[in-house]
Amino acid sequence: MASTQQHCDICDHRHITNPSTVWCPECEQGLCDDCNDYHGFSKSSQNHVTVSIRDYLSMSSSIPQTSNMCMEHNEQYQMVCQAHDTIICPKCIENHDGCKGIIPLSKVTENVKKSILFHETLQSLKDNNANIKTLQNELKKQQGSIKQQEETTLSQISDARKKINDQFDKLEKKIRDDISEITAKIKNDINHTLQILEKKTDITNKAEQQLQDMDRYATDLQTYFGLRKISSELGSIESYTQSLIGDHSVDEVTLLLNIDDKIDNITKNTGSFGLVKVQTGPCALALVTHKNKQAQSNLKGMGIKLITEVKFRLAKKVQTDLKSIRGIVVLPCGNYVLSDYHSTAESVCIFSTDWKRLSYISVKPAYASDVTFIDDKTVVVASNNRQKKGVNFIDIDTKTINYIPTDYECCGLISYNGSLFICASSKGLFKLNPQDGSSTAIVQFNLSTGLESYIEMFGNNLYYTKAKTVSCCDINGKAIWTFEDENILRRPRGIAVDNSGNVYVTCSMLHRVVVLSPDGLQNRQVLSHDDGLKSPIAIHFDRKNNRLLVANENFTVMVYEVI
Repeated sequence: MASTQQHCDICDHRHITNPSTVWCPECEQGLCDDCNDYHGFSKSSQNHVTVSIRDYLSMSSSIPQTSNMCMEHNEQYQMVCQAHDTIICPKCIENHDGCKGIIPLSKVTENVKKSILFHETLQSLKDNNANIKTLQNELKKQQGSIKQQEETTLSQISDARKKINDQFDKLEKKIRDDISEITAKIKNDINHTLQILEKKTDITNKAEQQLQDMDRYATDLQTYFGLRKISSELGSIESYTQSLIGDHSVDEVTLLLNIDDKIDNITKNTGSFGLVKVQTGPCALALVTHKNKQAQSNLKGMGIKLITEVKFRLAKKVQTDLKSIRGIVVLPCGNYVLSDYHSTAESVCIFSTDWKRLSYISVKPAYASDVTFIDDKTVVVASNNRQKKGVNFIDIDTKTINYIPTDYECCGLISYNGSLFICASSKGLFKLNPQDGSSTAIVQFNLSTGLESYIEMFGNNLYYTKAKTVSCCDINGKAIWTFEDENILRRPRGIAVDNSGNVYVTCSMLHRVVVLSPDGLQNRQVLSHDDGLKSPIAIHFDRKNNRLLVANENFTVMVYEVI
């Protein structure tokens, strides 16, 4: 908003001092009563909507900062180029010759306060505030729990310490220091996250006040500009709060203390006082998400990256010795995990952040189909071997494997909230409980022999591939949309979803990666044989670092950065 105007701008130019009584947002001028009368009669301004100077001065600071004048040409914005998501003046149109979808600005701003987008944005603000409060309460609860666990653990150490003599003083000191260091780090991490969430709350509270002010005082044009800014901030806040769940920042923490058995014998050969471990479990919180992303995607520039805007740059091309790559995933620590389906390997390979091999773990006689992770130390690989069908939980450090059999052949899989969601090639989608091995059917379908189905999750929706289609359903299996076009995707395989809800699918037969819009209605080829793709199958979107990983079936992995 321009500086507050106590005097009439037109009278000022005539060197007359008159108080302004109204403000014209389109002229960006304060007017006295006499000038306002002329302003209402003038053909160029008779349709301008003015507000009282008192209402103008009452508006929040974010609304006035928007301007309806083109900074380059100093002319009023009159149109919107939908192809470039740009507001343009009459002179700007020379740079948009040939662009499709240039519409009047008045058409975009018409009834914007009554639009679904306005009310959804307001609801999204409230949802984000609720999410932040939920996370804050959970973290504060954990702070109290950590303190109690620390006191209990230290008490156990003190009880055990009474049984030993002074020569174990240094061991006791070491274990206390270990506990203090661990709990201090956890509490520092929580405090850091709480501080960020507090700032996010300030942003959403301010945005909610701004939205209310726009509803009361702003013109449609001002409201449209304000909504663009607020929606962009909302996208960032929502991505951050969802990432806290995805990267395990809100996982419940439990301190486990194992007192060394040798303490009871009190011998000089005792090597340690005990061992303190931090055990984390999946967070049971379910954050509210802005459910109707489609409404936002219908208005470009609202914080959602449209598929027409998606561009990639090859950051790294890696040559591995894996002969049949079926799955790829990035661990929270940044290391990479790949599964090799080849009959001579049937293994899971761990690579460092600079793509140096760290370990090679065979799962024979099971097959190594798709792979996902529980945490930095635990990965899960699917097996569609008829004699060894199921999933294998692998401890990366010890290379121990816990096999859970299933009644169906497992292809694609994803971990979420302590459960596994699995594509069974012969039966459909299942939810597997790793604790007791029980399975619940979500969606039923049947694939031909030899075909594989992959799955991904974003928000509360599941995305999966079949023989000819890509489908989206909610977490309970209710269908949302299905895409089918063999000219675009012939036998779709791997699937990934970015932070905007755009869906990426590999097509090994056509050597391409296709992106689908969040509603499944639009599609575009983003990578092809010319980009080095040769029978790509595995794909993963690293939402934390905004990168797309695509693996050819044989040997090659390509890492793309989003431009």
